[in-house]
Amino acid sequence: MAEYETEEQQVKAIKDWWKENGRSVVAGVVIGVAGLVGWKGWDAYQEQQSLAASDRYQAMRSSILAQNIEAVVQQAGELKNNYSSTPYASLGALLLAKAHAEKGEQAAVVENLQWVIDNGKQETLQEIARLRLARVYIAQNELDQAQSLIDQDYPLAYRSLLAEIRGDLLARRGDLAAARSAYDEAIAAAGEEDVVYLRMKRDNLGVTGKS
Repeated sequence: MAEYETEEQQVKAIKDWWKENGRSVVAGVVIGVAGLVGWKGWDAYQEQQSLAASDRYQAMRSSILAQNIEAVVQQAGELKNNYSSTPYASLGALLLAKAHAEKGEQAAVVENLQWVIDNGKQETLQEIARLRLARVYIAQNELDQAQSLIDQDYPLAYRSLLAEIRGDLLARRGDLAAARSAYDEAIAAAGEEDVVYLRMKRDNLGVTGKS
C-alpha cells in the first residue's frame, strides 16, 4: 500500500480497499478454516481406518495360529476390500500367501502375491511380494516370468536376496557357472547368519550337474 500524507487519507484508503476486497478476504478465511477442519477430519478418518485394519490383521494372525484357514481367508478378504489403503491389506495378503504355500496351494499363493504387487500402496511390501513370487515361479519352472520380476529395480538392501534368487534361476536354467557367481555375490552381501546356507546352495551345484 502506498504511503499517504495524513491519517485520514490512510483510513480512507483502508476502507476503500476493504470495500473492494473484503468479501474475498472473508471467503478465503472461511475456505482456509474449512480446509483445516476437513484435513483434520481426514487425518482422524485415516487413523481410524489404520486402527481398525490393525485389529483385523491381529485377528488374522490369531486365526493362522489356530489353523482356521476359513477365517484367515475371510479376514484377508476384508482387509483387501475395506482397508486397501493401509499396509495391513498387503501384510494380510502376504500372510495368506504364506499359509497357502504351507498347504501347497500354489495358485492361491500366486494370486495373493500378485494382489500385493498390483494393489499395494507400500513400495517395500510390493518389492517383497515380487521377490517371493519370483521364487514361486522358479519352483514352477515359469522361468521367464521369474526373470521379469528379478530384472526390476530394487534397493541395495535386497542385494543378497536378489543375487540368491538370480542364482536359483540360473541353476534351474542349467547355467551353473553363472549361478555360482550369483551365489558368490549373495554371500558377499549377506549377513553372517545367512552365509552357511548360501554356501551350501553354491556347493550343491557341483553335485546337480556340469558347469
